[in-house]
Amino acid sequence: MFDAVTEGIKKWLISRFASAIKHATRAEDRVLAIQWLSDSRAVVASDLRPVEKFKKLNALINSRTAVVAIAKSVAEAVSNYRKSDLPLSMKIALPATLAAIPLVGGQGAGVAAFGSALGVPVLLLIFLGAAGITSIIEAVVTNPEARPHIAEIIDVIVQDERLRRASAQMKAAMKEQPMDPTRFAVPVEEVALRKHLLGMDPFQFERHTMSFFEAAGFESWATRKSNDFGVDGFAIHPEGLMIIQCKRNAPSNKVGRPTIQQFKGVIEEQEAFRGYVITTSGFTEEAIESAGRSEKIFLIDMDTLVQWHADAPTLM
Repeated sequence: MFDAVTEGIKKWLISRFASAIKHATRAEDRVLAIQWLSDSRAVVASDLRPVEKFKKLNALINSRTAVVAIAKSVAEAVSNYRKSDLPLSMKIALPATLAAIPLVGGQGAGVAAFGSALGVPVLLLIFLGAAGITSIIEAVVTNPEARPHIAEIIDVIVQDERLRRASAQMKAAMKEQPMDPTRFAVPVEEVALRKHLLGMDPFQFERHTMSFFEAAGFESWATRKSNDFGVDGFAIHPEGLMIIQCKRNAPSNKVGRPTIQQFKGVIEEQEAFRGYVITTSGFTEEAIESAGRSEKIFLIDMDTLVQWHADAPTLM
């Protein structure tokens, strides 16, 4: 019961942070807030002594006017928790839960005691931990209002701990001319849908394909600029990087083994979580055999892609 209440409080606090950032007037301020959270996450996850963590977190809050405003908004929301939509059990537990967070010298300090020192938001970030801060970032970057600044957001994403094994070249490719996933209007009838997908502009096809990953709940984007990896899109899974290659081929032009072998090399070298090859044609038997030797490679042919339009994939 206690764990459930604590997790409920964490989810509520995450939503308060995310709401404060989403309501920032300027998109630039939202980007600054995401960078602040990313920097704060690194501090929270570090081996610094508690007192040093508190000082660094407080300095990060005070480094930008926009961040100070967001932090104050969060602090105000928490101080008014009695008027919030929190269940009664969580309202009762919240002060004691925060007061029990160990600070300097093993002692705890609640909202009131801590507020006059390093600030309520610092206490909350310590309480949420690195995983909680990541959840705030994810809640914000999936916000459509933030997407016009997708390039700046990707700058933060590529610093994510889950992508630590990706090479510098791959991280650079992730940031090259990013495009939002976009679900373009397509015919419902299957024959017309197949014809439409085959005739789509290649870049539109990539954005359309990446929209399925976004709809499944992953931060995702396409990249317009060609790169040495032959990669057309990226998605961030809780377990790591997902790399997507799109092949808008004619039905008779099946994807062959050399393409799959090269793609497998990219996935392995980058230590990616998964790799998807998505085509409007199909795959040769040799390509299917090659992909079957890796648990990370997923082949999506035209039949499967058509099915995605009828029944959205979970991609979990």
